[in-house]
Amino acid sequence: MITATSEGLDGLLDALPMWVLVGGKGGVGKTTCAAALASRGAQRGERTLLLSSDPAGSLGAMLGQPLDAGVPTAVQARHGLDALQLDAPRARAAFLARWRETLITIVDRGTYLDRDDVAGLIDAAMPGSDETMALLTLIDLERTGRWRRIILDTAPSGHTLRLLEMPRTFDGVLALLDAMQDKHRFIVRALTHRYRADDADRMLDTLRGQLSALRGVLQDAARLAVVLIARVESLVMAETARYAESLHSRGLSIGAVVMNAARAPRSAPEAELLTALGQIAPGAACFHVPSLAPPPIGLEAIDRWGSALRPGVPCRTATRTRRAAPTAEAGSAVIPVRPLTIVGGKGGVGKTTVACALGVCLASADRRVLVISTDPAPSVGDALGQLVGDAATPVPDTSGLFARQLDAPAGFERFRASYRERIDGLFAEMLGGSAASSQDRAIMRELLSLAPPGIDELYALASLGETLENSDFDTVIVDPAPTGHLLRLLESPKLGLAWSHRLLRLMLKYREVVRPGAVAGELLAFSRRTRALDAMLHDPQRAMLLVVALDEPLVREETTRLVASVRALGISVGGIVWNRVTHRPSTLPSGAPPSQFAAASIEPPPHGAEGLRRWSMRWTSLASTEHE
Repeated sequence: MITATSEGLDGLLDALPMWVLVGGKGGVGKTTCAAALASRGAQRGERTLLLSSDPAGSLGAMLGQPLDAGVPTAVQARHGLDALQLDAPRARAAFLARWRETLITIVDRGTYLDRDDVAGLIDAAMPGSDETMALLTLIDLERTGRWRRIILDTAPSGHTLRLLEMPRTFDGVLALLDAMQDKHRFIVRALTHRYRADDADRMLDTLRGQLSALRGVLQDAARLAVVLIARVESLVMAETARYAESLHSRGLSIGAVVMNAARAPRSAPEAELLTALGQIAPGAACFHVPSLAPPPIGLEAIDRWGSALRPGVPCRTATRTRRAAPTAEAGSAVIPVRPLTIVGGKGGVGKTTVACALGVCLASADRRVLVISTDPAPSVGDALGQLVGDAATPVPDTSGLFARQLDAPAGFERFRASYRERIDGLFAEMLGGSAASSQDRAIMRELLSLAPPGIDELYALASLGETLENSDFDTVIVDPAPTGHLLRLLESPKLGLAWSHRLLRLMLKYREVVRPGAVAGELLAFSRRTRALDAMLHDPQRAMLLVVALDEPLVREETTRLVASVRALGISVGGIVWNRVTHRPSTLPSGAPPSQFAAASIEPPPHGAEGLRRWSMRWTSLASTEHE
């Protein structure tokens, strides 16, 4: 255990095991902390691998050198340090290169699909998640024995929790594959009265072994610990507390909590937040790093951040220079919106706060507005200062405004449960309980395990398009997950359509065994909603992305990539809100959205509907012709 007397970065490293997961809400400084730990480990003569599972891919920019995605790269300025940006699509491609033919054989044996249909289904959906394959590669990295330490810079909390659910999710995939293979075993035994394991059985055993090894690492405190990063902000602390509880429930050990950009409390609420720091993970030691400007980029700056790490919480007031508030050239800001407005950007830039403030401004007695979070770690309730669940909840004292924190996995699980119930009923009604029918039933009822990545979020988002078409709300403001997962969500309608069509084709193959009827109808309804959502996203009069950014080098780079990527998908980018400004930010260069705005930095950060309304009144427009 890390004690309160441990000294700085060395004390923290001494108490951490081989695997270190650095986690937290987006934008709190996870990459900086992970890089500082890895750099110091290498300086101490410990061969260290620093890797990132964040699809936004900012690790190379942070280290100041390009990384060959998917391959460990020696960090030029630090002997003994290697860095790796996990490339989930490449990991999936490597998995399929190894197992595709065996998978095709299993599905071909266990279904009524033609072999070409099987190949298409596997290519479109199997094995269910690119991140699944990336996480399984971590076991192979440990087995090489090449590194003394492996430090993982994770994606923001919501999607890291989803990633940690992978072993359970992949169990469903293996159960489906095993049911298909069991049908083959049954037929072979019926014909030959014996069965000998083949390549398909060996593949299933290999995957079960990898999953078991992964569970062993994740739940062994002697091999893996989590370092949580937080900031003294109410939204951050609330999400960090929930994250810590979720990690504990999954059996992961929290080794330490680091308060980044810390200062001595200047108000009673800040003092309460610092007191709450020790309650986030009882038994884990607290560390803090003071606010450093500019944000660290490159190993020299990262090492300075690491050398500033201290045990405990700050107790002296830190000095801080305040710059002049921004000035407006175009008067008060008029933010463009569409019926479907997605507020996106890099983790930690303030997407949720901007989305809620925008909702507060728009809503009125004659205009119903829904602010909804699709982020697996939602903070809409924290920003509004009220309890918000998975239903449209009125925001007090704000006429026409409703909020919802979408539970996409729960919604898709209800769909999956309904699907299974219908399949069970059909087979019971038509075929009874014969051994052959029970195998077909087991296969049919688990088909949704073949879902592509992000299908639950797409299923939920597609319903929002229907909400708008039904005029339940005039405007829906979506607070999504950070950049990498937002792009995956925007790309998902076409993938979801292809998946649902292939699944329907598979069901048609079973029509000689059982008539799917209402089950196929549910998939057709999903397909129709998805097609309508895709059309809406590509209609600039009905949908747009509003990007939130900070005037910092790494954030500017990621914002530029996000704008280009969204436009390449054919989706309108309506504007950029530069958040937490203390001076006039430079607008993005030619080709950026014409509408750019500045949102003032205020202390404490805006909270509650009235606080958000007052803050939004200080937003200003930036001239689009000035490119500094």
